[in-house]
Amino acid sequence: MTRVGCAVAFVPIALACSASQSATSPDAAATPPAREPAVHRAAGATCDPTRPAGVVMQGGTSFDCTKDADCTKGTNGRCNSSFLSPASKCTYDACARDSDCGSASACLCRDALSDAANVCVHGNCVTDSDCAGDYCSPSGLPIDLSCRSGLSPAQFGYFCHAAADECRDDADCHAAGPSSQAACVFSVDKLHWVCVAPACTG
Repeated sequence: MTRVGCAVAFVPIALACSASQSATSPDAAATPPAREPAVHRAAGATCDPTRPAGVVMQGGTSFDCTKDADCTKGTNGRCNSSFLSPASKCTYDACARDSDCGSASACLCRDALSDAANVCVHGNCVTDSDCAGDYCSPSGLPIDLSCRSGLSPAQFGYFCHAAADECRDDADCHAAGPSSQAACVFSVDKLHWVCVAPACTG
């Protein structure tokens, strides 16, 4: 009877030890989540179908239009010109939602007050869910058109972050202070995010 009682008493002790070891095992430690970037795409978007009237500079030349009514070959056609592109031409919305753009492409909606067209931008993700536990962020898209000299068109789109990233946000690149023009963009050569200093021509 004594030996039976000892055996029964031993089992809970062994289980308790096993549970304690499992809780403190390095293999049981959770991997810390990557720092969330300031801007990322948790979900796709449906663009507002409303588009403001186009703007044509006075005294400019006409490429294919002089007014919005001339732009009839696509959706939401608008006639536009600017200081950078003085010849007025038609632009059209390329998309209203991601599904209009095909695989690994996202629909970039215009700002609410902009007369620009919605465009499809290409990359390696559409939303965060495409990035295996990390985030899908816009690369280069906030950079003004006059400041894209030296950057590859392939760098502009939505790309997944990765462990090898040299930056997560533009703020990580502002070593010279908040006024620095440095930006965090995806490198198509290194296949991770790096800091660049855009060259402005305007």
